[in-house]
Amino acid sequence: FLFNSLNAVSIENELGINMGVTSINNKSGPKFKNYGFGMNYQLNRYVVMPRFDLDYVKISDYADKSVKNLFRGSINGVYEFENRTQFNPYVIAGLGYEHVSSEIKDVFESHPFIQGGLGVNYSFMQGYKLRVESKMLQILNGNNENNEIMMNFGFSVPLKRIFYKPQKTPKPKVIIRRQTIIKRVPIIKEVKVPVRVPVRVNNIDTNSCPKKIDGADIDRDGIADYIDQCPATPCGSTVDRYGCPIKMTLKINFAVNSSYIEDYSIPKIRNFANYLLSNRETKVVIVGHTDSDGSSASNLTLSRDRAYAVANKLIEFGVNNSRITAKGMGESMPIASNVTKEGKRLNRRIEAILIYPKR
Repeated sequence: FLFNSLNAVSIENELGINMGVTSINNKSGPKFKNYGFGMNYQLNRYVVMPRFDLDYVKISDYADKSVKNLFRGSINGVYEFENRTQFNPYVIAGLGYEHVSSEIKDVFESHPFIQGGLGVNYSFMQGYKLRVESKMLQILNGNNENNEIMMNFGFSVPLKRIFYKPQKTPKPKVIIRRQTIIKRVPIIKEVKVPVRVPVRVNNIDTNSCPKKIDGADIDRDGIADYIDQCPATPCGSTVDRYGCPIKMTLKINFAVNSSYIEDYSIPKIRNFANYLLSNRETKVVIVGHTDSDGSSASNLTLSRDRAYAVANKLIEFGVNNSRITAKGMGESMPIASNVTKEGKRLNRRIEAILIYPKR
């Protein structure tokens, strides 16, 4: 099945707008004199992503001035190529129908068409994309119609950003009693700790993770190196019998009551994205959790927003969105007591559950 999905709940679908130019008569070379605009809707939870396009073109260079407009509708498949940057090239192919206003019989008529092309997406701002795209369209069953060439520039937005506004959990009121003495506490500046990658230098193991077995185990996941199929597993991950992670907690910091990722957490997401790009058979479910402060509904919303924020950042770092699913669990799955501050800190977490479909 071409449009194969990982899960019913996945990364957001997107709505896009575009503008560009079209060359209608290409016998003596392309002439991009016909301007137009359009919109598209793309389903992002598939390997080959379905995209539905509607386009309008104003005809300016056709000999018969009675032909003024073109309207196109098409169904396409989009396949993105993964890489380690925010630029993602893709290919597109599909079919559709072109309606010609005031058509000229046997010369310039309305007909179905097939099309194909190339494009590049630039991902930024947690799911927003800029797009440059070039397509060639071939008319079917036409008499004198030529092929058409289109050059478009577009912008797309996740649907959640358009129709949904995240709810913020109200901050608790702080009541200070009379004669309470508040001592000033010096602010300790957070120090960034570099992520240590296990390496061997002159056969010396530099991995600081606790050792679990006596035999050779460079990533300290408890699976001997001669069995381990994922030799660079991040420290503290739960692994399967092949030594590959099945669950890990991403220690991501967010602004209070917000899905905004703090700058010093970005390298952690980049490291995880690099792991996914090095293990391309892997799919991942990003799960957001909260503590019990606030209402259950607001916590569910907040956990979902944070999971989407991390998922979108992984896409920005080059991971194909068909490999990523994101969901929020709110306060429903605590791993510690919500009575203490430490327990609440542990419960506010982002988990990554890894799936290996070919096993």
